[in-house]
Amino acid sequence: MTPPTNPADQAAPSTDSTRLGASDAVPEHSDQQPREDRRLSRRTALKAAGIGGAALATGATGIAVRGATNGVWNAGRGAPYELWRQWTPASPGLQGIVAAATLAANPHNIQPWLFSIDNADGPDASTGRIDLHADPGRVTPLCDPDGRERTAGFGCALYSIEVAARARGKQAQVEPWPGGGSEQSDHVARISITDAGSPTSREQELAAAIPRRHTYRGPFTARTPERATLDSLTDAAPLGARIAWVTEASAVAALGDLYVEATRAIADDAEMSADSFAWMRNDRSQIDAHRDGLTLDCQGLSDAMLAAAKILPAQSRESSDSFWVKSTREVHTATARAYGIIRVDDVSDSRSRLDGGRLLQHVHLAATAAGLGLHHMNQVSERIARDAAQGRQDRFSQRWAAITGVAASQSLLAFRIGFPERTARPSPRRALGDVVHSANG
Repeated sequence: MTPPTNPADQAAPSTDSTRLGASDAVPEHSDQQPREDRRLSRRTALKAAGIGGAALATGATGIAVRGATNGVWNAGRGAPYELWRQWTPASPGLQGIVAAATLAANPHNIQPWLFSIDNADGPDASTGRIDLHADPGRVTPLCDPDGRERTAGFGCALYSIEVAARARGKQAQVEPWPGGGSEQSDHVARISITDAGSPTSREQELAAAIPRRHTYRGPFTARTPERATLDSLTDAAPLGARIAWVTEASAVAALGDLYVEATRAIADDAEMSADSFAWMRNDRSQIDAHRDGLTLDCQGLSDAMLAAAKILPAQSRESSDSFWVKSTREVHTATARAYGIIRVDDVSDSRSRLDGGRLLQHVHLAATAAGLGLHHMNQVSERIARDAAQGRQDRFSQRWAAITGVAASQSLLAFRIGFPERTARPSPRRALGDVVHSANG
C-alpha cells in the first residue's frame, strides 16, 4: 500500500466546515500581493461579473493554460472520482462493500482509513471478514484535538458497510476495537459479513444514495424543510445516538451568529488555520497526486465563479480564511433553514463517537434520497475542543447549550440542511488499491 501522505507538505484548503469558495462572496481585504504584481487574484475575479472580466485581464492564452492545468474543463472527472461513478449496490465481492465505505463522509476528506479483506473463499466471495484500520498519518490534530471527528468518520464508513451489505442480502456484524482494544488502537473494527434476508425498500433506497451523497456547501433556497420531513430522515436509523433539530427562526439565526464567531476564531488562530489549510488541494495536479482533501469543485460556487477561481492564481491562507468567514456569514448561515445536531450521552466516549458517525451517515444518505442538501458544520465544537486543549476559557459551550438545548458535552457533530440551489460535486477519493489489501495476500 502507498504510505500515507504528509498533508503538511502541501499548500491546500479544507475542512468539512468549508474554507474557500462555499459561496460567491469574497473577502474585502487585499491578497497582500506586492503592488508591482499586476496579476489578478481569485478575489478580484470573483468580484467580476463572470469569466469575461477575468478573460480581459488574463488573456485567452493564459486562461487556456491555467484552465487546462487546473481542471476547469474536467471538474469531477477522471481517476480521483471514478469510484463515485463505478459503485453500485451490486458491486461484487467484499471489495465492493469496502468501496462503499471509502465514499463515506469524513472530516476534511482526510479519508483516515485502511482496510484488509479476508478473501479465503476467493476474490468474488460476498461473505467473509473485513478489518478497518486507522491510517495514522491522516489526522488534523489542531482542528480535531480530541479525535472525535476522526472516530465519527470511522462510524460513517462502518455504516456504509452495513448499508452496502444489506443491499445484497447480507448482514454486517461489527466488533469495535476487537480483542479488547481502545480508541488509541489502529485496529478500529472487525466486520463479519454473513448471509441474511432480502433488503427492505428503505435499505435499497439508502444504498442507492451512497454514490450520490456529497457535502453541499452552496446556498439553500428560501424553502424550509417541514419538520415531518426532517423527522423522516431518522426512519430505520441505527441506535446509539440521537438527533436534535434546530428549526425555530430565532434559534437558527442565533446559532448562525455563533458559527460566524467560531469561524472567525479559527481563522485568527494561525496554527489551527494552517492545520486545516494543509488539506486544500488547490489545483488538478494536487488532486491527482493525493486524491483527498477539499477542492474548489466542492465549495458550492456557481459555474462562472468556479471557473474564474480555477483560472486565476490561488489565494493565500489568510485570504482564504477571510473568504471562509465571509461565506459563513453571508451564505452558509444566511441561507440555513435548519440545523441538526448528533447527540450522544458523552462526546468523549469512543463507542458513542462511532454510533454518532453511523447516525450521521444514515441521515446524510436519507437526506440525499429526499433531495435535501447537507453541509457538515463543526466550527463551534472544534473551537471548544481547541480552547480546552490549550487551557483557555471556554467561550462557546454555554451559548451553544442555551441556543440548541443540547449540552456541548453531548453535541458530537452538527450540520445545516435545506433545499440546495446548486448541484453538489464529488470530492476526490483514493484508489482502492491504496486503502485495501488482502489478509491472505
